[in-house]
Amino acid sequence: MLTLRLAATFALFLVPLALASADNAAKGDLGKFQGNWTTEIGPEKNIKLKVAFADTKVTVSGTSPQGDAFELRGEIKLDENAKPHKTLDWLNFTTSSGENAPSNLAIYMLKGDTLTVCSGGPGNERPTEFKAGEGGRPSLIVLTRE
Repeated sequence: MLTLRLAATFALFLVPLALASADNAAKGDLGKFQGNWTTEIGPEKNIKLKVAFADTKVTVSGTSPQGDAFELRGEIKLDENAKPHKTLDWLNFTTSSGENAPSNLAIYMLKGDTLTVCSGGPGNERPTEFKAGEGGRPSLIVLTRE
């Protein structure tokens, strides 16, 4: 009987906590971004890139073809109602050496476990179409959920 009362008491405390956590969970496209994504970038697609989304926080990490590891941390801001394309702003990024990077404006398309992002590049204008540019700007990447 005591065990049943203890279980009921814990349930009274745990259920509201679980509901509060569900209310705080990212919703919409932001909720779909959550987790780890990978891609290969560069002219020869030889730079492995991992992008980890945790709410609006982002960690981008990888290794250059020369074997140098890098990591950038920042935030994202989404506007899934923007037209003609949904928008993604890469904001407040800091490099491994602690330097601040300018904002990077992008458009995105999310289909299942595939996230396509076209970015103008740090400090540049937002692209208007999903197309890679000459010399890497704008850049077009396709990420796959791990």
